[in-house]
Order: sequence, then structure tokens, then C-alpha cells
Amino acid sequence: MNNGRIENIVGALALALADTLLDGTAREAPEPGHAAAAIALLRHDPGMPIERLRHALSLSHPGAVRLVDRLAASGLMERRPAIHDRRSVALHLTREGEQSCTRILAARDARIAQALSILDPDERQMFGRLTEKLLGALVKDERDAYSVCRLCDAAACADCPVEKALDGAT
Repeated sequence: MNNGRIENIVGALALALADTLLDGTAREAPEPGHAAAAIALLRHDPGMPIERLRHALSLSHPGAVRLVDRLAASGLMERRPAIHDRRSVALHLTREGEQSCTRILAARDARIAQALSILDPDERQMFGRLTEKLLGALVKDERDAYSVCRLCDAAACADCPVEKALDGAT
């Protein structure tokens, strides 16, 4: 395969996986758009400030505040005073938010597992290793990491390649 073809195929794969992942998680989220990722990020980083959430989701500050307002009004998230700065707000999932997150991540897992089911076990392991290498090269800082991992299940990724990449960059 020439390089132009490889890039084209990888681009198509990336879009196909993103489309199926986003479709599956959106069906379990309380609203379309960034809600699923916001909920997953708050499970990964309880107490996250709005500013970090907004950067991870590529939202404006007002857009992030409106999203948090809607999720809080839905009973999925709550604002609490931050531990280190009582003037700041820390975002936390409620019990209902945790349940929503479990459904969102299950939908994500099911969609990705379905896509990977075509691979035999050896191919799946090789694909996993190649993906780890690519992820490590794509993440340059913490902001990238939150964005890339916005729909990740931190509990499933004990040896996270993104964290490794960040540790290696510092």
C-alpha cells in the first residue's frame, strides 16, 4: 500500500469508529452533543472544574456552563465548592449520573467490541499495541489527554498509554 492509501484508509476507519462510538453513547446520554463525554469525564476526574471540562470538550465557557446547568437540572451532576479554593466550583456526578455513565460506557464498549469482532485474538492484540503507540504520539499535554480520553473508562485502562505519554513528556 502506498502512503496516500494508508492515510485514506486510516482516516476512514477513524471516522467510522468515531461515528459508531458517538452514536452509541449519544443514545444513552440525556441529550445529544457533549453530555455523554461530560458525564464520562466526571467519573474519571471527580471534582473537575468547569474550565477543564470546557477545554476537554472544546466548548466556550458559556457553552460549558449551560451544559453543566442542564446536567445539574437533570439530576446527573452537582456543583460543590472546590477543596483547594472554596470560590471555585468542583463538578461531581450524582448517583443518577453514575448510573448514566455506566450505561454510556457500556454502549461505547459494545460498539467498539462489535467493530473489533472481525479480528482474531492475535490481530486484536497487535491492533491494541499499534493503537497504544499512536495514542502516545498524539497526546502532547494534559489538555490533549482529557480531550482524547473524554469517553474512556479509566477503570478499564490500568496501564493507560495516554498517561504514559504524559509522564514521558514531563
